[in-house]
Amino acid sequence: MKGLVEFMNRNKWILTGKFAAVLSVPFVLWAYNSGAPQRSTGAPGDQTCLQSGCHVGTRTNDSPNLEILWEGGANYQPGVRQKFTVRITDTARRYGFQASARLESSTINGAAGSFRPLSTATYVICDNGQDRPATGCPASAPVEFITHSAPSISNTFEFEWTPPASQAAGAVMIYVAANASNGPAPSGAKVHLKSIRLQPGAGGGGARPTISQGGVVQASAFGGGSTISAGSWIEIFGQDLGNLPPNEAFAVWDNSFNNGVAPTNLANTRVTVDGKAAFIAFVNKGQVNVQVPDGIATGSPVEVKVITSGGESAPLVVTSRPRSPGILAPPAFRSASARQFVVAEFPDSTANVRVFAGLPGSVAGVNMRLPKPGDRLVIYGVGFGATSPAIAAGTAPAIASRIPGVQVLLGNAPVTTEYAGLAPSAVGLYQFNIIVPNVQAGDNEIVFTVDGVRTQSNVFLTTGN
Repeated sequence: MKGLVEFMNRNKWILTGKFAAVLSVPFVLWAYNSGAPQRSTGAPGDQTCLQSGCHVGTRTNDSPNLEILWEGGANYQPGVRQKFTVRITDTARRYGFQASARLESSTINGAAGSFRPLSTATYVICDNGQDRPATGCPASAPVEFITHSAPSISNTFEFEWTPPASQAAGAVMIYVAANASNGPAPSGAKVHLKSIRLQPGAGGGGARPTISQGGVVQASAFGGGSTISAGSWIEIFGQDLGNLPPNEAFAVWDNSFNNGVAPTNLANTRVTVDGKAAFIAFVNKGQVNVQVPDGIATGSPVEVKVITSGGESAPLVVTSRPRSPGILAPPAFRSASARQFVVAEFPDSTANVRVFAGLPGSVAGVNMRLPKPGDRLVIYGVGFGATSPAIAAGTAPAIASRIPGVQVLLGNAPVTTEYAGLAPSAVGLYQFNIIVPNVQAGDNEIVFTVDGVRTQSNVFLTTGN
């Protein structure tokens, strides 16, 4: 059972494997009321906002105070939409930016792909200065520009870009101009320029991913239920879910965190839940393990999609609830008679010698000690929902948190819970420190309940007296 808890920890793994590291490239922002005019990126054929009169200040090429997360690294996958996150480190009061994508073979008028705003903080205009219509920019003004919609006090913007659909398009240049401004406008501006070159990914395309019917479940080691919730862990099963290189059977998220946030793209596989990017821990051709993002709809069906270089899967509809609790009880903790036991660990366990609660010899290959009333145990879960304080999905908490209203029963006896919250340094994993109550010796069903929703049935803990 090694790693059944640890798969959610950013530094510990059931599996190991190579994966494509995310390339961080400096990027920039700027601040001009209602966005900058078109062709203000400093690209060939463009001006900058200094020249067009929207700002007065200094110009810096390749600024060292800028950061970008581009999900595709040094490559783009033809036709596959991916996200940019841009950030500037500065003491400015207002920020903004403009970006454009051009074919390297035609950097002035060679439009390359299409931008997609992720919030009202950005919008897209065409080369004629008009907002891009639903049908796309006209042939007479094909180049797109994504820009801020108003000066922002945030130093971070996000948007998506869909590259050209064919590898024949060749390399693409992304040109960006940006401003960090202390005003009063239009003076006091620091205008920055940056360009990056993206090659079409080798072996792009491939088969379109397919999610199996009923192929989205909560993590199987935690009950495998069909209901999901924000922050819970789910497993997605199907075909062609990861277009991995021939010498790689799988990919794991390992070192691909960015500023403490888990990746939403792993080996060019992405997953959306209710249209929001999920955090991906594991990918192979038949399975993807992800943490559900925050902000999904609850109390109604939501769509799950897998996106690869082969395209976007048909959506699978699943039920979403505020909480979908499950406790760690994997097949490895079943007895010879098929009785399912919970994974409960004594706190005196060490990394080298782990001691689990249960009747010695009842589960093959597992070091067990019989717990008695008054003993302290640690149990893990997923899907227990919101905590106080709130911890964002995709991050490993550095502080203690609390799940309000958790109740635990062992048999018919209420259980004292000394801690019920997210486990430190693990993503989306809940930890429960409990005290074994005075309960009849033998196998007793253990059930956790929160907001009237209970964990999976027929999970047992064996106790002595």
